[in-house]
Amino acid sequence: MSKLFWSLAMVFILASPLLLRVFSQAHEVDVEVDRVTSRVIRDSVLSSGNLIYNEEARLTPEIIARVTEVKVVEGDKVEKGQPLIYLEDLDLKEVIFLQQAQVAIDVENVDRQVINVKNLRARFKRIARLLDKGIITRENYDDAYYQLKAAKSDLEASKLNVKRSKAALKQAQQRLRQTVIKAPMSGTVVAVSIKPGETAVPSTTGIPGSSLITIANEASIMVDLNVDENDIGNLAINGEAYISCPTLPEGGLKGRISEIAIAPRNASEAFAANDATGRSYSVKVALLKERPAQLRSGMSCRAKIYTTNPDPALTVPVQAVMSDRLTDDDGVSLPRGQRSKGKKYVFVASNGRTEKRTVVTGAADDEYQEIKVGLKANEKVVIGPSRILSSLQDETPIAEIQMQGENYALLN
Repeated sequence: MSKLFWSLAMVFILASPLLLRVFSQAHEVDVEVDRVTSRVIRDSVLSSGNLIYNEEARLTPEIIARVTEVKVVEGDKVEKGQPLIYLEDLDLKEVIFLQQAQVAIDVENVDRQVINVKNLRARFKRIARLLDKGIITRENYDDAYYQLKAAKSDLEASKLNVKRSKAALKQAQQRLRQTVIKAPMSGTVVAVSIKPGETAVPSTTGIPGSSLITIANEASIMVDLNVDENDIGNLAINGEAYISCPTLPEGGLKGRISEIAIAPRNASEAFAANDATGRSYSVKVALLKERPAQLRSGMSCRAKIYTTNPDPALTVPVQAVMSDRLTDDDGVSLPRGQRSKGKKYVFVASNGRTEKRTVVTGAADDEYQEIKVGLKANEKVVIGPSRILSSLQDETPIAEIQMQGENYALLN
């Protein structure tokens, strides 16, 4: 009985490799595959920012006055020179009336001084003739001379008074014109920051009353991006960018870089851009297509800015590329940053089996990895499922499937 047991055991041991091979041939693993294709892999810079209007005017008052009337509301279309806000002007009109009266008084004074100068000049000529005849003394002659000279001086002073009063009148008239706030450009009213009864105050510190109305050309909307100092050197004017916002469809809008700042943003701007930890630079991107109606100034957005434009290369989906896990001398796995230095490979689907093939990779984007060495065009590589891909071995029997909508189709 013992001999029979050991004989059966020996037969089983010898037949195990054959049985295992037959079993493995019968069990195929369903895998997803994709073909090696030629694509352009472009290096890019990711950034975030806000939508702004390139053509925008923020109106502020030039005098302190109470607002009496606001003629527009947000969304109104306005033309250049159109009155938008009226400020109280009664005091200024009274000042203008007083200045006009002062100008009239000064002009009359000049006329009187002119008559006086003419009279004294004629008198001086008569005295000069009498002095030549010896009828009057030299003292009378000097007295007439200095009276004429003083009258001429008074006349010049009166003329200067006229100029001064006219200048004051002009200033008062200018201040009166400043009580009517007009549109400096044609566009759309995007903000009205003051109401009738409130006081307009000229200031640059953002106190209440210092901001009145904001007008913008809606067609001039563009993107103001915050680009990190490590990436700014890779960008160039007219560089291609794709802008995505929450309100835009998938794929976003195409744009071109129109401005690249020379100096970094100041501390307040960096804080507003949530980038207070490092230096960032302003990069303006102009949208190439017509502005969608759902875009508004101030909306947050993200951008992918391409920095290269290489020739097409062989690529595979990034999930197809695997990497050997490196260990140190003690057998401990190296950190992830150092694992990428190990050999990279893919599983090629060929004749119903996998072929583990070492590859040399190049550039990559979010979806595809460039393959420099190791694959040919139209070869099929295994791309998933990830739980199966991580456990595949060389020469594993497989059944190829591909995604079609939400269904799987078996590949013959």
